Amino acid sequence: MEKKIDFVITWVDDNDEKWISKKNSYQKMDINQKINTESRYRDYDTLRFWFRAVEKYAPWVNSVFLITDNQIPKWINTNNSKLKLVNHSDYIEQKYLPTFNSNVIELNIGNIDELSENFVLFNDDTFLNDFVAPNYFFKNGTIPKDLYAESPIISTKGSVAHAMVNDIEIINDKFNKFEFYKNNFGKVFNIRNRMKLLRTIALLPNRNFSGIWNSHLPVSYNKSTFKEVWDAYDEELRKTLSNKFRTPYDYNQWLMRYWQLVSGNYSVRGAESGKVYDLGKVEMKSIKDEIINRRHKMICLNDTDNVTNAHMIKKMLLKTYTECFPEKSSFEI
Repeated sequence: MEKKIDFVITWVDDNDEKWISKKNSYQKMDINQKINTESRYRDYDTLRFWFRAVEKYAPWVNSVFLITDNQIPKWINTNNSKLKLVNHSDYIEQKYLPTFNSNVIELNIGNIDELSENFVLFNDDTFLNDFVAPNYFFKNGTIPKDLYAESPIISTKGSVAHAMVNDIEIINDKFNKFEFYKNNFGKVFNIRNRMKLLRTIALLPNRNFSGIWNSHLPVSYNKSTFKEVWDAYDEELRKTLSNKFRTPYDYNQWLMRYWQLVSGNYSVRGAESGKVYDLGKVEMKSIKDEIINRRHKMICLNDTDNVTNAHMIKKMLLKTYTECFPEKSSFEI
């Protein structure tokens, strides 16, 4: 019997005046504004197409959890039996709210009562881009599909590299790198890892994990992983919860992903399955070709501070997605 698989997506309406006012009142005290810029909250109005893609490419999904700060899209069909609207207050302790920190929002996802043991976490800039079966995300309905590659952490201005360092610190505290390699040799040195394998080989002599490669694509999770990590490092993780905005001292949900990987709780998914596009660098014709011709199963349309023409990008994205998904999904009224 197939196991239930849920999708979870976090979203914010950056045009909501009430939310803007609340955010601005707290952001005056934010001393890390270089990592909390406009691009972190910018919405390209593509959420409805995210739902259309889910309904077309993964109609088997059990439930879709839309997490917001008490924001309900005007077009959403709240009567859809698969839709679960979740407010931050539904699963995050009140003393940590409001929060504008994606790390806080994601670290607590395991607290959502109705959420199934097996779920896929999306950001609102990550999309299904082709037909997928349940076993694309979980082997035998329970084992997360993912790709492991050791990779050095390189800090850049406005990046999440500091959180990655914090996450890896816990991983090195809890796990032995060579024990992991010995017990999972066939996964770590799997040909399906392709060129990513070279990173792992190059860093093999290092006694500790130097870092773990991140795809910036949707992640398959076991809900129990969140509980396991929280049970082991509650005190450390709670320090992040108090941060209204992202800080260099945060932990993030990648810690849970790293934990699954180095626990050996994953099955190899090929390196070719997804593609990340930097909206500040790539030409729109490449993205249009990707969406129309479905060249990868998953894509990320990554917004960055390099974007100088957000209005034009939004216009072209909406045009392309409307051409590919002209009909409303059952998630829309």
